[in-house]
Amino acid sequence: MMDKKQISSVIEAVIKDTDIFLVETEVRPGNNIRIYIDSPGGVTIEECAKISRIIEAGLDREIEDFELEVSSPGLNAPLKVIPQYLKNIGREVEVIKNDGIRLSGKLIQTDAKGIMLEIRKKISGTKEKSDKSSVSSEYVSFSDIKSTRVQIIF
Repeated sequence: MMDKKQISSVIEAVIKDTDIFLVETEVRPGNNIRIYIDSPGGVTIEECAKISRIIEAGLDREIEDFELEVSSPGLNAPLKVIPQYLKNIGREVEVIKNDGIRLSGKLIQTDAKGIMLEIRKKISGTKEKSDKSSVSSEYVSFSDIKSTRVQIIF
């Protein structure tokens, strides 16, 4: 089986001088390699194909055969690295904490240790016709996050 660290180092060398960042490298049985990349503006199919060709040239099929797939993580994939959180500031996210608590709100900030959410809660029981809501902020450290997904709102 191919070495994930070796593959990741080849990828990092390929994307070093670009705004593209590595989200995840998977090496599955049968040397099925899946590489997920992203950038602040998203990645195109052409960029994925170009990076795939360069990575393939950096790995030696003579030593070990492999299958390679390079793509973006997809719309409903969980966020895994800080650059993804930075890319999605201002968007609605759902956070599932390690203790099972779900938080939904706008991602308003991220740093090396965690994220800040703006959470809106509807206030019920008011006699006025307009919907009232309260707004609060909650900081969640990465060590407390099981998964974070961007909410697709139509």
